[in-house]
Amino acid sequence: MAANRVDTGACRNPSLNIRPDLARAATAITGPSADDELVGPRGAWWWTGKPPAECPGFDKQAGVLRSLPLPNTRKFSRQSVLDYFDNVWTMTEVLFASLQTTDAFIRQPYHQLRHPMMFYYGHPAVLYINKFRVAGLLEDGINQYFEQLFETGVDEMSWDDLSRGRDDWPPVREVHAYRQKAYQVVRGVILNHPALDKGEVGWNDPAWAIFMGFEHERIHVETSSVLIRELPLTSVRKPEFWPDYHPSSRNPSAPVPTEGVDYPVNAMVSVQGEKVVLGKDIAYPSFGWDNEYGRKEINVQSFRATKFKVTNGEFLRFVKAGGYMNPKYWSAEGWGWKTFRNVKWPTFWMPDGPQGLHRYKLRVLFDAVDMRWDWPVDANYHEARAFAAWRTEQDRSAVRYRLITEAEHNLIRNTRDRVDAHLHAPADHPGAEPGRPAAANERVSPDPAVELGGDNALAAGFNIQLAHGSQNPVTELPPSEKGFHDTFGSAWEWGEDHYAAFPGFKVHPYYEDFSVPCFAGKHQLILGGSFISTGQLASKFARYQFRPHFFQHATFRLVVPDVDLSLYDCERYGPHNPVTPFTETSCMDSAPPHMGDGPCCSVARRAAFTPTLAEGAASTKAKLEAAQVAYESDAVISQYLSLHYGPLNRVFPPEFTSAGGLLAEALDFPAKLAQALTAAAERAGALSADAGAASGSGRALDLGCAVGRSSFELARRFGEVVGVDISKTFIEVAAKIRDNGRMDYECALEGEITERLTAALPAGDQPIDSSRCRFIQGDACHLPASLGQFDAVLAANLLCRVPEPAACIAQIRSALRPGGVALLTSPFSWLEQYTDRSNWLGGRYKDGLPHRSSDALKALLAPDFEVLEEGSMPLVIREHARKYQLIVAHKLVLRRK
Repeated sequence: MAANRVDTGACRNPSLNIRPDLARAATAITGPSADDELVGPRGAWWWTGKPPAECPGFDKQAGVLRSLPLPNTRKFSRQSVLDYFDNVWTMTEVLFASLQTTDAFIRQPYHQLRHPMMFYYGHPAVLYINKFRVAGLLEDGINQYFEQLFETGVDEMSWDDLSRGRDDWPPVREVHAYRQKAYQVVRGVILNHPALDKGEVGWNDPAWAIFMGFEHERIHVETSSVLIRELPLTSVRKPEFWPDYHPSSRNPSAPVPTEGVDYPVNAMVSVQGEKVVLGKDIAYPSFGWDNEYGRKEINVQSFRATKFKVTNGEFLRFVKAGGYMNPKYWSAEGWGWKTFRNVKWPTFWMPDGPQGLHRYKLRVLFDAVDMRWDWPVDANYHEARAFAAWRTEQDRSAVRYRLITEAEHNLIRNTRDRVDAHLHAPADHPGAEPGRPAAANERVSPDPAVELGGDNALAAGFNIQLAHGSQNPVTELPPSEKGFHDTFGSAWEWGEDHYAAFPGFKVHPYYEDFSVPCFAGKHQLILGGSFISTGQLASKFARYQFRPHFFQHATFRLVVPDVDLSLYDCERYGPHNPVTPFTETSCMDSAPPHMGDGPCCSVARRAAFTPTLAEGAASTKAKLEAAQVAYESDAVISQYLSLHYGPLNRVFPPEFTSAGGLLAEALDFPAKLAQALTAAAERAGALSADAGAASGSGRALDLGCAVGRSSFELARRFGEVVGVDISKTFIEVAAKIRDNGRMDYECALEGEITERLTAALPAGDQPIDSSRCRFIQGDACHLPASLGQFDAVLAANLLCRVPEPAACIAQIRSALRPGGVALLTSPFSWLEQYTDRSNWLGGRYKDGLPHRSSDALKALLAPDFEVLEEGSMPLVIREHARKYQLIVAHKLVLRRK
């Protein structure tokens, strides 16, 4: 076997290889050797089943093999089942005949996220044997070692979850010999096993595993073709019997394309919203994977979508505009992938000159051709979303563009091609049958994959079933009745939906790990199939998924929902900050345990979407109520009393009180806040230097005063102090300490055990005149105007515990007189329990980069405040005798301009 050679001409990202070798001299890689039988056209030895020219689906006129239609599981014969098997079995071998030398079989993919091609040469054959045994169709296997080695593929967790691979793959001839034996076994089951004696095969029948094997192999025809497209050109050649690329691939191409000439203007078409019912009926007479079944109703809102899939010509504008260089268009995960791979243009664009010239060829399956500007661009989900963000900005849209959803995709199709076509068929449909549900009737709800093969798909308007060996110009085939082109075929469309189970989903026992491992909010749906989608992949019921960094002959079209912008805060949102309206996706509210953890997985959880004014008000009210409840418990009150009043020598162990450094600085936090604000106010001239502490001067506001310690400390110097807190109990406790000078409380030791301590007004050189303090229950985001203005404002660890931090800042500005001083601290512990994600001051990714809360806060404050000091203030909170929270809060001392 040839050594596992590393191609020195390839790099981590093949799109950066600016010298694509278009030669076909595969022998230049290895020279004459025993590998010669894997160079050039394959000999007759290669075919372990029927040779292509004798195979069902062979197009004699073109001399190529195309796909047969998806079998009808109510109307079949053993011969028709065998024909379908021979069609896909030989199709696999035609595809793998493209691989030149053993090196092409064992070369690790450049991204190291999948197995070498050798695995996919053996894997489909092994799955037939293994699943036939699971279903009871076979008693024994063929080769136990192979049936373990080739059993399980790879689903990487992330774009940097690299595989080390293996260097001990068996020789091609050994895997070829296994395929010969497997072919005979499968053929024997089809011709002889009584499981196919039934006139109809369904979900619960052992023969379901036969059809499962067919469709699994067709999946790997398509996925293997992508891996082949990623191999160096010297490792592949277009095999005999493979369908030709679209004829336009042979045409010359303009190096600098013109919109409207070299690629079409991609206008948006309006679609009226309506209800869509997703899910395939369990009795529908064709094979389906378990994720297709169940029922999900979605009320789709009106929207507009591009009539064409986004073309290479359109995408070139994004590339030239520096879209790959600007993180603001990318999600955090997408930017991480882009920088890790150093991507600068789509993966199948091959530079035809120096970087910056933007001359490209297009890598098709086995060749490089002149760039086809009017073909759909191959992109992953990250690239598609970045393009959508860029186009939103270019068009100055007040509503953010996005990709299509599964339900919306059904609405751009012809009505007969919808998953719920049976709901729109007339009651007297000529295909209706008494006693047979319309949803299970292929005449009432026809499926293009069952009706069409590669020989007649184009006549029906779809480039599926290997009608072509490539994508096609987006304008070539007729539009749907709604005005959209290529709703099926040419290239998959990325969807906004995560891959998730419909209500009623159940795992099929023959393939328990087909769908369930991917129900985790990490995989995006792809919709509509591609040119190489055959059999069930071309079905209108098909639901396939890939991780967002993956490539799969997939593109996208842009969508923008119809929105009444008057429902939103027009000062906050617009072209400068586009609205992201709520959109229901098929992944929302899946039944546990088949529910992902992504931000769009529940109708109720809308953190990823812009709230309307009414939704924002309701959310603010709910969060205020939640905050009130959170601070009403005895345990929380005890924690705050111990934080504010100690006594330190009882609340904290000697190791804390005698220590230096951070722990010592963290003790007596409320008093240190008051001292810091008082000192800053004196330095800034906000307090009269003539007035002494005894008489007091100036007014201070303590926002989020809790149980009042900082307020009392401020009263040592200020003539009036107002403490405000949302918690009714906190205010009552603070007032009680003011009036009585003390209050007993239970301090937790462990479990139910407590000790009784006393919270008392602190002593000091200057006694506290508590009568200077008043406490009121109130919302820091909406203060009563009657409070007037203050010389100093304290807001300690408040901003990340209010529903609207920006509104809280506005209240501080209004409450503080010009020249007044404010002290703001916060650990920036953002939680949706208290603050909607859309209202966080930082703590998120913005424009693809981390947006830190301290920077966001200073930017918000800049127009009205001067920063006098910035730093940190530590504090320690006791939960019980052996558990403490150490917090290091960000500190800003400000003066109002």
